[in-house]
Amino acid sequence: MSSRNWNQSTAALKNKLERAFAAGRPLWTRPWIGPSAWTSGEAVKQGDVRKNSATPTQWYVAAASGTCGATEPSHVNGAAVTDGAVLWTHLGGPAWDPADDVAKPTLTLTGATSTPAGMTALDVWANRSLFTFNGCAPAQHATNRANLQVFNINASSTQRGGYVSFWSDGPKIGFEVASGTAGICLFVDGRPVTSGPIYPSSASNYWVTVDWGVRKPRLWEIHYGKDNASLFQIALTSADQIWAAPNSGALRAGFIGDSYLAGSSYGPFLLGNTLSEHFGRLIGIDDMWRMGIGGTGLINPGTGPFYTYRERVPQLLNLNPSAIFVYGSTNDLSYSQAAITAEALAFLDAIRAGSSAPIFWFGPAPIAGSYSSIQTVDTAVAAAVAARPGKNIIYKSMLTAVPPWLTGSHNNASYSWTSNISQFIGGDNVHPVDKGTMYLAGRMASAYANDMLPLVA
Repeated sequence: MSSRNWNQSTAALKNKLERAFAAGRPLWTRPWIGPSAWTSGEAVKQGDVRKNSATPTQWYVAAASGTCGATEPSHVNGAAVTDGAVLWTHLGGPAWDPADDVAKPTLTLTGATSTPAGMTALDVWANRSLFTFNGCAPAQHATNRANLQVFNINASSTQRGGYVSFWSDGPKIGFEVASGTAGICLFVDGRPVTSGPIYPSSASNYWVTVDWGVRKPRLWEIHYGKDNASLFQIALTSADQIWAAPNSGALRAGFIGDSYLAGSSYGPFLLGNTLSEHFGRLIGIDDMWRMGIGGTGLINPGTGPFYTYRERVPQLLNLNPSAIFVYGSTNDLSYSQAAITAEALAFLDAIRAGSSAPIFWFGPAPIAGSYSSIQTVDTAVAAAVAARPGKNIIYKSMLTAVPPWLTGSHNNASYSWTSNISQFIGGDNVHPVDKGTMYLAGRMASAYANDMLPLVA
């Protein structure tokens, strides 16, 4: 059993979680280099961010690759709207100066597969102790690189994710970007270098360099797309040092869920903006393991078939988590309330057989489709949690909140002043777009701090 949980007092763990929350910070913040203007005829890749010409300017993320059409995006809801050729989803108006920071680095897309001149490529697998792997474990790949493994989604497939952090005093660092992926998003001292990805969907493993011109220690992070993550080579000069970043609060958490964690064809397209990673960052738990599989739930194995929530518990317990988070799921809508409650109890009991870590369960999102069935799932899970009192299992309903977190004509009869679902949910009326993920991560962080963590005893 986990020494992380069983050999420390609940009060001490609660205090660590509270201190971690106080140190939390947002993922979406001012980039060192702002996005360029949307331009008709420009070739863009999925995940690229562009600003329109409105005052104040609005930012958009490309939902697919293509060549920009004739009409710049101007919508402000959650729909993916075409400019005549490329679909764009609205990110919002930035809450900061949209111009480049005057202290920005020089970003050079070398377009080359060879190590940048004057630099030496670091074998990241042999030197993996110099990196901090957040929400993942490295597995050797292509001799001197590493895939970032999270968990097995069934007996034959492994999900990748998480991100990498490290400190370096090098004024200039090179990064090799894996071909055919969503690219990478680099953060330095808590801020993205660019708002969009670097080398998304590239044909080869190209190098990029980031040059600050001045030597000083900086905190670097490498964030990835929702579907795969790999640490490729990093280039330094002989004068540079690199060392692992500290694990914030020495806390680790597992987060079990469905496509709200795994992502969908509606997003997120911003690298690193998965619900669990963004939420973990806000509450100060960087080592947040995203154990989400689309189409699955407590009972529903999805189309894989994939592991259900309870079938993921052995892998969850192997993490020795300090805290456990659960989301949903709307994928159990076809099952009876009694069946959902019974499986939720079995799931919770399986966790409690191996861990005393507090469990924070967020109910399904109050989306418009099959709302009465979503209410059934919500009621069923709440009943299971209520049947295990004194176990530090805490449930938060998004449906019975006043008002619900997502509102529309399906549920705002008593709250006619609010109808926000079109802002955050994509065209399928089920999955959040990028700003929906940001919104839900923020709401979950607030609920965790205000309504859930205080109940741990």
